[in-house]
Amino acid sequence: MARAEVPDTTVFIQLIRDQSALPELYRGFKAGRVWLSSVVVAEVYAGSRSREDSRLVDEIVDAMRGVDRLITPGEADWARAGRLINRQIRLRGGLRPCDHLADVLILLSAARLNGTVVTANVRHFDGWAALAHDAGLDVAVAAFPNSGQNALPLS
Repeated sequence: MARAEVPDTTVFIQLIRDQSALPELYRGFKAGRVWLSSVVVAEVYAGSRSREDSRLVDEIVDAMRGVDRLITPGEADWARAGRLINRQIRLRGGLRPCDHLADVLILLSAARLNGTVVTANVRHFDGWAALAHDAGLDVAVAAFPNSGQNALPLS
């Protein structure tokens, strides 16, 4: 069975800008392989540039709820996120936790599913995934290509 996939915010920004891949995304939701993190939902709503963008996010969230594919960090995820960020600070020094919390929570959501974070920012997520692996978590990171593709590169 293929790993569950959790697209990060960069993927949804590209999908909002180029909606040609939305049918594939919906197929992934219905097939049970693609999950939507509530952290991504918050980030996309916060960065929406228009009412049309917000309505599209509403549609995606409604579709995810309809197939029970919305994942929300729980108390243990928040605690683990704090520990991972602390470990990163101890290993590499100065970073602002607030700049990384959302991404770490997205990664931990994917780890709960033994899944893959799909992102346009692989380099950033790879470092967090390495720390997660050191903590005994099973999570992977996969690249999402630039917009303009006709299908999501998901499973």
